[in-house]
Amino acid sequence: MKKLLLITLLGISAFASDKILSQNEVLNILKPTYIYNKNLKKALKNGLKLKGLEKKDFYVITFGNSPQNSIFISKNGKYIILGRVVNASTGQPLQISYPNTPFTGNKEVVKNGIVFTFGKGKKDLYIVTDPECPFCRRFEKIAEKNHLADKYKIHIIFLPLSFHKHSKDMIYYILSAKNDMEKAKRFKETLEGSEKWKNFKPTKEQKENIDKIIQKSVKAADELGAEGTPSFYDKDMKEIKDRGSIFK
Repeated sequence: MKKLLLITLLGISAFASDKILSQNEVLNILKPTYIYNKNLKKALKNGLKLKGLEKKDFYVITFGNSPQNSIFISKNGKYIILGRVVNASTGQPLQISYPNTPFTGNKEVVKNGIVFTFGKGKKDLYIVTDPECPFCRRFEKIAEKNHLADKYKIHIIFLPLSFHKHSKDMIYYILSAKNDMEKAKRFKETLEGSEKWKNFKPTKEQKENIDKIIQKSVKAADELGAEGTPSFYDKDMKEIKDRGSIFK
C-alpha cells in the first residue's frame, strides 16, 4: 500500500518545476542507501558521472548521461523505485529531461575516434553506433528515407557493445575497406542485413590495426558520454536528444 501511495505521489508531481542537483548533492542522497556500495564507488573512481533532479516528493538520480539509467528515491529516503514511473492521472511515463549542457570534453579525442566520414551536407553530425545494434538498423532505414547524407557530413564512431557477439567481426569487415566511401557502403549494407562480413577473414595485421582504431573510437564515445547506440551529437558535440530534429 505504501509503495502504491508513493507511485501515486510520483505521478502527481511529475510535472512540477525541478531543481538540478549537483553531483555532491546526489552523493549525499545516495550515501545512506544500499545503492552506495563498492561497485558504485569503483565506477565513480573510473569517471562515472551522476545527475539528479529534485521534484516535489522525490529525487530522480541518473547514472551517466542516459535517462534510462535512472532511479527514484522518496524524499524521506525510505523508498527506492527501480523501473518506470507513470503519471497516476494519464498513465504516461515520467519524462526525465536535463538541460542540454555544452560539451566540455576533449574534442581532439572525439575527432581521433572517428572511423570514417561521409555525406554531402555542410553541417556536422556525429553518430555513435554499432553495426549489430537493431536500433541503429532502424535508424538507417529512416535516415535513408529522409536523405540524411545529403543534409550532413556524418562522422561515424563505433561503440561495439559487449552483448553483440558479431559486432567486432562486422567492424573488421567494414574498416578493412580502402577508403571512406567504401567503408560507408559496407556499413550501410551491413545495417541493411548483408552477411558479406561472414566471409571476411582479417589477417593478424589487419586485426591489430583495426583493434587500435576501435580503441580510439570507444574512447571517443566515452568522451562524448555515450551510454548506448545510436547516440547523436551536433557540430559542437552536444548530444541531440530530440532525434526528430535531425531530419528537420
